[in-house]
Amino acid sequence: MAAIPTSNASLKDALLRPGFTPTSPAATRLSDPIADTPLVLTLDDVLPYDANPRTTQNPKYDEIKESIRQRGLDAPPPVTRRPGEEKYRIRNGGNTRLSILKELYQETGDDRYYRFHCLFRPWDAARGEIIVLTGHLAENDLKGDLKFIERAIAVEKARTLYEAEAGKAVSQRELASRLSADGYPVSQSHISKMLDTIQHLLPAIPGLLYSGLGVDRISKILALRKTASACWDKHYQGEGVEFEMLFQDVLSQFEGDAEEFFFDRFQDELVGQMKKPLALGYEDVLLEITQQQRELRRSMPIVDAPSLPAPPAAAPAPDTSLPDDTAPGDAPPQQPPELPEPPARLAQQTGSQVQLPVTPPAGDQMSDEERQARIDGHVVSPANISPRVVETKRKVAAALGETLPDFNSNALIAIPVQAGSLHPISDLWYIEHDIDTPEHLREHIAQLAFEITQSVNAPGEIIPVDGGIGFSYKQPADEVDITETAHHTLTLLQSLSGATAIALKMLGEQPAPAAMDALGEFQFAAGLGQILLGQPTARDQAPDDSGRLSDGALVKLFRIVRLARRLIDLEIQEYATNTSELNG
Repeated sequence: MAAIPTSNASLKDALLRPGFTPTSPAATRLSDPIADTPLVLTLDDVLPYDANPRTTQNPKYDEIKESIRQRGLDAPPPVTRRPGEEKYRIRNGGNTRLSILKELYQETGDDRYYRFHCLFRPWDAARGEIIVLTGHLAENDLKGDLKFIERAIAVEKARTLYEAEAGKAVSQRELASRLSADGYPVSQSHISKMLDTIQHLLPAIPGLLYSGLGVDRISKILALRKTASACWDKHYQGEGVEFEMLFQDVLSQFEGDAEEFFFDRFQDELVGQMKKPLALGYEDVLLEITQQQRELRRSMPIVDAPSLPAPPAAAPAPDTSLPDDTAPGDAPPQQPPELPEPPARLAQQTGSQVQLPVTPPAGDQMSDEERQARIDGHVVSPANISPRVVETKRKVAAALGETLPDFNSNALIAIPVQAGSLHPISDLWYIEHDIDTPEHLREHIAQLAFEITQSVNAPGEIIPVDGGIGFSYKQPADEVDITETAHHTLTLLQSLSGATAIALKMLGEQPAPAAMDALGEFQFAAGLGQILLGQPTARDQAPDDSGRLSDGALVKLFRIVRLARRLIDLEIQEYATNTSELNG
């Protein structure tokens, strides 16, 4: 059959004839991948995470920007897409990188900043919001020094999401467990601080918190609020003044920059505002708050130390080993049955220096916050020594074959105490090599005696001397009023310095009645018990701690005794050596 010839006109009509009209709606976008997939996206395709915990600029922003400018984007940001949204969103971390890419593209117009590689991760239909939020929390906290208040608000939002997921209220302990399971471990005690910060501090000092107020000072403010509230509830008898309102008013006066906030000023102002409604003196309010804070720190749970390896064969037998606070030759003290006994560390006497072997820190089951609270409970006043000085001392001790005591580690396995001063104390027994001479020991003793007299407002003057244990006391030229505490403290210091022994020798040359009058019929014995212990319960007296030395002064007194004993030991050795040379 012959083909029918086709004209050019008919062919043209056939080519221009309209095609089939589709009946289904046109697809506006491709479906998302169902597995992790690398993509190439542009700045117009990606949005930052709208609930990002970080609300202030990353402190490493300039460093990251310079790195991207020089090297490009080394770590592609992970992205995802919520159901129903057209654009992608940063999934966890990467908001800073996205912002930097936008800046660099605006500055340079370079296409390498506009178009970049990303890793797409599918949206979890059931737990997408929680996964993204905890992912941003973990990423930001790990790489960008997330502020405490930013973490706190994000954790509060996470609790809301968890409660919606569970259909019930979520406790702090359960919240900590859920956050840990989703990749952001945080302790229950830390969560408690976060939620208390949002409730009690954020309304009064938002700028202070967002300018970088750290968890250490936040913890002190929250602890002060707790103890001050207890003091208020105990003593306030009036009406119309609520503690929470008073606390917020005082705290709001310190709104500003974190670097300009001083906790002591805030505490001073709060105590000053509390004393009038409570009808108490400033010292009374401060004393009660301070005592409650100390009890609060000491009420932290004690975690037993891990068992230590068995001592080597050359070590002394267990029944003769001495704990850290026992002098050689003394009987080992009995531990109270209700307290866990700290592991014994064997003291090795080498020449004139007591050395203690290093022991591993205890409390492996503690969180970082619980460890710090345990350490804070043993700090009377902090020793502000720079890390550089500590490292130098450690190197010097190592060169001399010694082991410098580590307060933070020892606080978790023993009961050390720290007190700041001109010569800070972190271990009552250990004496560093660089002060282990009579001259330096006398210098330290005289300074500690001076600080003790200052703590009790004692009149007169502590004078450093080359003899004795390092100091003598000079009475004021004029008669001044002196408290019994100051009087007994001076009497004790004078007895330690040797002045009492000299006076006693002079009294021995006088008639007996005069000597009895001078001794004051055991007044010193009674005063000594009062300043060291206080008044225990007696038949006709209630227990009382007024007139007692502060914990800081007591630590310094113990340190004087230790240093003075060491001074005398050195002088005995020197005297014996000189005598032997003369006789030889």
